[in-house]
Amino acid sequence: MTSGTDRNPDAVVRPASEPTADTTTSTDLDWSVGRVADRLGIPTATLRTWDRRYGVGPSQRTAGGHRRYSEEDIRRVRVMSRFIDKGVPAQSAARVASAMDTTRLQIETAEDHPVDVGGDRGRVAAITSAALALDPESLSRLYQSTLRERDLVSAWTDVFAPAMREIGEQWGSGTLGVESEHLASEMLVTELRAVIAASRPQRVHQDVILASADEEQHYLPLLALQAELARQGLGVSYLGPRMPTHALSSVMRTRRPDRVFLWASLSRASNEPIWQTLNVIDHPMLLVIGGPGWPDNTPPVSPHVTVARANDLATAASLLVHPPGSRS
Repeated sequence: MTSGTDRNPDAVVRPASEPTADTTTSTDLDWSVGRVADRLGIPTATLRTWDRRYGVGPSQRTAGGHRRYSEEDIRRVRVMSRFIDKGVPAQSAARVASAMDTTRLQIETAEDHPVDVGGDRGRVAAITSAALALDPESLSRLYQSTLRERDLVSAWTDVFAPAMREIGEQWGSGTLGVESEHLASEMLVTELRAVIAASRPQRVHQDVILASADEEQHYLPLLALQAELARQGLGVSYLGPRMPTHALSSVMRTRRPDRVFLWASLSRASNEPIWQTLNVIDHPMLLVIGGPGWPDNTPPVSPHVTVARANDLATAASLLVHPPGSRS
């Protein structure tokens, strides 16, 4: 029920019908706390608590100084309410809702205010929100639909990698918890492994190795590369994350692979043992390095080793499928 004080004489007079949901103008100043409570089905006491405790509340004022909700304020409240309904703590839900810009708020309330959520930004926002809400079904659905509608390189470059970066940044700032980051990553691992299994060539090319540098825990880029190589018909030996340098050195000496990909997101020194190993390799080998952790100027290596840098998934896959000097 709306109190008498909510219908104050300073509010702008409007037609009997309520403003449409996608209208945000200076005349939308009759959205008092009572009317917002009626519209959203949220008690006025709760709205006032969210405003007082978390800063999620009205941002406008009438000519008489009475605080009123704009349409964007209402979207922000709606987003906070939905996250809380999914089990997200109120403080976390408020931080996320407060950080959203106009476009993101429209995306989050798209079923009420249709906007284009099929673009890259919409997908990234939806994945981030599903991670915050600890919603594995939505994450799986978003990952699968992206992989159906795009090639793997585009899905990774334009959606998955930006979403993982956004989730990592929000985890770093305290907006979401490590459990959200882990869920989003592990659900993506599941989908990438499904692509690998569906595309896996019958014969694994034992001369192609994928691994992460020593103490490197991030391995999603490795799985994305393995999936793209499988899609192109190239099987590999996947050694995974945190590959100790001594073990990798042993593999390169005994297996004598002709193609190796190493991923590093952590900063790597130019005097690490891996470069000493590469300096004594005595068979032709292509080393493709990916990730921001490698030094700009790599140390000297054996004349038998060709070092190539790949700054994106497409380049890494191309170098490994069609190495420099090959006839393919």
